[in-house]
Amino acid sequence: MKSAKKGKQNRNFLPLLLLIVLLIAAGVELINVSGKLRAGRAEEARLTAQKQQSQQENDALRADLDKADDPEFLQELAREQLGMAEAGERIFYDVND
Repeated sequence: MKSAKKGKQNRNFLPLLLLIVLLIAAGVELINVSGKLRAGRAEEARLTAQKQQSQQENDALRADLDKADDPEFLQELAREQLGMAEAGERIFYDVND
């Protein structure tokens, strides 16, 4: 009778062992997916911030384009970007930077 009980216990142990192995595998996969989800959310936040920055730059450029016919804006742009000056003006450069 003891050998009959042992055989029955072995048969009950095998499905339990298989279930434990499957649960461990599922847990590991869940941890991996959770990490990927966290990384994806961080990437989404980074791209959203980058998109907002690009939108602000585009808005600034559109504002500059709207002022393309403004003579004062063009003079300021020529002074800042090209280092130009009107006749009789003197330009001083700060060399301490």
